[in-house]
Amino acid sequence: MFLRTEERKMADKILVAYYSKTGHTKAAAQKIAKAAGGALHEIVPTKEYPASYVATVAVAKWEQLKNEKPALNDKVKDFAAYDKILVGFPIWWFTCPQLIKTFMESYDFKGKTVYPFCTHGGSGPKNSTRDIRSICPGADVKECFDATKDLTDAKIKNWLWLD
Repeated sequence: MFLRTEERKMADKILVAYYSKTGHTKAAAQKIAKAAGGALHEIVPTKEYPASYVATVAVAKWEQLKNEKPALNDKVKDFAAYDKILVGFPIWWFTCPQLIKTFMESYDFKGKTVYPFCTHGGSGPKNSTRDIRSICPGADVKECFDATKDLTDAKIKNWLWLD
């Protein structure tokens, strides 16, 4: 049975969680949340990344090489109530940032549907879907959606099957 968009929105509780360094991912997350009817949650590291792009790239690579998981500032209230989790991030070193892995490991995703989405400077989603699947056993992790350009309501709804 297919549900109309309004019925589906009422049936599924959607969370749009995102990390944004420069504001690009935040803008995409806000647009996605509005189109999908989801609640927004900003993923905030306890320790801010450096202001400089070059320094951030170095820190991100170091975290990746050491498999460090940066601490986060807060938790999602009533995470268990959400059915669909849309997780947004910039691509750093061909995958999601380590703090996204911290976020994913902080909750039980078993039985949930995860829709990753990313922004990037030209590399595309690369290894992000594979890496998120590896830390979310029991979740249905969809392919990472490229939210970098031409982000329209129609594309968002098609990605989430909300048409």
